[in-house]
Formats: sequence, structure tokens, C-alpha cells
Amino acid sequence: MKILSFSYCFPNSTNKNWGIFVFQRLAALAKIQDLKVCSPVPWFPFLINKDVQKSGIELWEGLEVHRPRFFYTPGIFKNKDARLYARGIRTWFLKLCKEWKPDILDAHFVWPDGVGVSLLARELGIPYVITLRGKLYECIKISSQRKQCADALKNAAAVISVSGLMAGEAIKLGVDKDRITIIPNGVDTDVFSIKDKRMCRQKLDLPMDKRLLVTVAHLGHRKGHHEVIQALAGLPDDVNLVLVGGPAQGGTAEELKALANKAGVGDKLILTGPQPYERIPLYFGAADASVLASYREGCPNAVLESLACGTPVVASDVGAVRDILPVPDAGRIVPPRTVEPLEKAMADVLSHEWSPEDVVNSSRIRSWNQVAEEVQKIFKDVVYSRREEI
Repeated sequence: MKILSFSYCFPNSTNKNWGIFVFQRLAALAKIQDLKVCSPVPWFPFLINKDVQKSGIELWEGLEVHRPRFFYTPGIFKNKDARLYARGIRTWFLKLCKEWKPDILDAHFVWPDGVGVSLLARELGIPYVITLRGKLYECIKISSQRKQCADALKNAAAVISVSGLMAGEAIKLGVDKDRITIIPNGVDTDVFSIKDKRMCRQKLDLPMDKRLLVTVAHLGHRKGHHEVIQALAGLPDDVNLVLVGGPAQGGTAEELKALANKAGVGDKLILTGPQPYERIPLYFGAADASVLASYREGCPNAVLESLACGTPVVASDVGAVRDILPVPDAGRIVPPRTVEPLEKAMADVLSHEWSPEDVVNSSRIRSWNQVAEEVQKIFKDVVYSRREEI
């Protein structure tokens, strides 16, 4: 069985952490399947951006990654992105199929990947599968995108959702519930594991005499940092908040520092900036608890990775959080965009003595290899059913 996977969000030379969860699933799947990756590169003739990945073919951590270029219009006509995506890579796709025709197409986001892939798949009569991640929530708010996504999902041979909530949204769009399978993300259990707290704090130069809450997320507004900082103001003086992440979507370190000063907790906020992937486990290991107060998520890796390190989590009730965070055994879940429930939950979690081993065991963390096996089964079922029909 040959699989061609599509993801606009995939690591590249300018951002090695971009779409790391997509890479991890595909790397695990490539161990047991013949697989190639297509990560299309958006291009606009009058936009010069030194960070844009060049088109071509490369070997990325053992995966053959094709990066064909497609035309798009930045800032306007965004509802046409998926069609431009399909049109732009069509020539490359047809050429590849003459040399190496895939048995199934695997789209990692509903937009633009899923919709674009659906157009190409139907042209050549190849079955396709779409994975639902947090991007779906943006699309269903826009009428034109909602219609295009609904059409692509209803015609997909199967739909994988990283959360039960998103599976529900797909059903509302008209997808047969029997064709939807919920498969949350996995964790690199070789990297994220229980570590000595003091050792982690020493390596990161973090306070030894404080209780630490750690948030690993970019500084964009939808990550809920404003609410966490306001909630921090109601916690004891020995509690510090460590924010690990860089500026994004209008959110900056300067803005959050100003908010913390206004709330009277400027001296309790530690902003680390973006950190290399290999240092993230140390931050979870250094924490007494982690916090993720997002307004929207798919399947938040930060929650899974914290649990894999044996660190309890306080998270807002979005995306796959209900699916992956066992309450009360490994943390607390609160409504998004709220301060008082968040403050109470953080205080509650900090008041308990947590066994890292118990947190890991209650969470039933799965490796990416296990996830890959579940995904492979869906693909096999689709391909074999297709062959029986023919």
C-alpha cells in the first residue's frame, strides 16, 4: 500500500518545530508503510520573504518530502486558497502518479489540504482520508470555507479526528458518524518522560524555592495567557508562572509583561522566549503543574507531553482535552476564557502532592508508533474496500 500524505504545516529549514506533530505521526507511519510527503509551498510573485521554504524535493529525517509551489493571494481571496492549492500542485501530482501512483491520499488538515486533495483525488479516482485538527474551527465560521470543507469531508473515504468535539462538528457538517474515527495525537515517549525536578530547574536556571506553573505555547492571544496572568494574581506569593514560547498572532512578551505588572505579578512571571524542542521536557519536568488556557485547540501536544513527564495539567475545555486529560487523577479542566475557575483549579492542583508515576499511568499515554498502527488500519480498510468495489 502506497500512501501520499499532504500537509501545508510541516517542519522546514527555517522552522524545525513547525508541524512537529504531523512529522511525528508520519515518521512513525513510514516505519510500517511505503510513504511520501507533500508539503506545498505558498508563493506570491510580489511578496519577498526570506523565511519561505524553497520548492523541490528533500530528505527530511528519513522522509521523502516534496515541496511543489502553488500560487496564493496573501490577505485577500482566502476562500480560494484550497482551489489554488489543488491547481498549483496538479502538474506535479499527475507526474508523480505516472511514476509512483499512491493507493490513498492522506490530508492532515481540512483546509487547505483536505479540500485541495479532495479535488485532485476525485479527478484520478483515488480514495482520500482527512484528519481533523483545530483548523476546522476557523473554517466553519466562514460560509464559503464551511461549504467546501463539508463537501470534502462528506466525500472522504474516512475521517480521522484528534478529538471527540471535532468529530461532533464533522457530523453537524453531514459526515456519516460511522466513517469517523477518533485518534488523539501520540507522544515521543523517548523524549518526554519523568525527570528529577531539581535537576531540571538547575539546568534551566529556574527558582528552586518557588512553586512553578509552566505554560508551553506561543504568545498569541488565543492561548489564554491573559487569563492565566490574571489568575496568578490570586495565588500565593511563592507561585511563579513560566511562559515558554515566542511572539505570534499579535501577542508579545512586552505585552504580557505589561499586563503582569498591572496585575501586580510582574516579579512572578518568567518569559523564556521560544525554546528548542529538546529543552521542552525539562520545563515540564521542572514544573509543579502545567497550564494551557487556550480558547481553541485540536489535540494539544502540550497537555500530552506534560502528562508523559508525570506533571499534572490545568487546561481549558477545548479540543481533545476531555479525551486526553483524566480528571481528577491527572489535573483539572476549566471553561475557556474564565479567570476565577482557572485560579481555583491552579490553587487546587498546587495544593496536592502528585505522584509522577500515577499521573503517567492514569493518562494512558500512547506512543506515536501506536497511533501509526491505528491510522494504518484505517488506510488498509479503505484500500481493501475500494479494491472489492472495483
